[in-house]
Amino acid sequence: MLADKNILIIGGSGFLGQGILKALHLQKCNVSILDIFLNIKNYKIKHYFQCSTLDKNKMHSALKTEEWDYIIHLAAFGGNGNGLLKAANEDFNKAVNINVTGFANLLDNLKNKNTKIIWASSTVVFGEESNYIQESVKENSILKPSTNYGLTKLIAEQVANYYIKNYKMNISGIRFPIIIGPGLSYRGVAAGISDMAHAAIQPNTKYKISLPSTPLDIIYIKDAAEIVTKMIDSKTKLKNIYNCASIRTNGLKLANEFSKFYKNNNLEITSNSIGATYPIMNWQRLKKDTNFKINYSIKKLVKDWFL
Repeated sequence: MLADKNILIIGGSGFLGQGILKALHLQKCNVSILDIFLNIKNYKIKHYFQCSTLDKNKMHSALKTEEWDYIIHLAAFGGNGNGLLKAANEDFNKAVNINVTGFANLLDNLKNKNTKIIWASSTVVFGEESNYIQESVKENSILKPSTNYGLTKLIAEQVANYYIKNYKMNISGIRFPIIIGPGLSYRGVAAGISDMAHAAIQPNTKYKISLPSTPLDIIYIKDAAEIVTKMIDSKTKLKNIYNCASIRTNGLKLANEFSKFYKNNNLEITSNSIGATYPIMNWQRLKKDTNFKINYSIKKLVKDWFL
């Protein structure tokens, strides 16, 4: 049972962080937040810690406040809000600092503790789908990142493995695909999906929305959050890393579903580029260890978006 567990979300003010916060709130957990921004409303938060993961002393002080059952690490360099991939391209040094050094600071603070850690890696550690001959990739497939952001996540995975091996720490990462849903504000790959969701409920205005012509692997925010709660509640000893469940789709299919559900034909989808397509992840390990299943199909998530 999750009720009354002490859980700290690092990066809890972000899109995924707030989705997980909502899920944990429903499970009656004692949730605290560590973030450089403290803009969370409508939820009871036990502790707010306003600091960066790069401030090792402040983070140490925050971490010793409680005996944490779980720490969920989501902090990543977002730059000017144009998405994690663009942010890492614009300032690789800052991306390394937040995505790698900040994560290492957390693990070093906890290396003599029994706290369990769940953290967000990414499908981008695999690089372009064209680099793989297999139909889907497993957790132990060769990692070939093709972006700065993917490289930072690969290094972070190696840092986690180092602490697991040398300090016997309980650390489990999840390689998330594109996470979509209401409340997504940053202008990354998924921005066009948020735009079409907004446009679908505006019947009197024509919208032209640009998206990559290439396939997109997505997961709805409620499913992404449930994966984390399932990992916390699992009776199985979790592995070092998990591939995440996802749905493969494209911009046109999503637009058609939004238009059909909201009975609106004002959406025009154009191709703005050929985007990166990452290999489909085999997520049977996650299913076996947590009993997770995808609850939100494209049709269901479109219907749920504005509820």
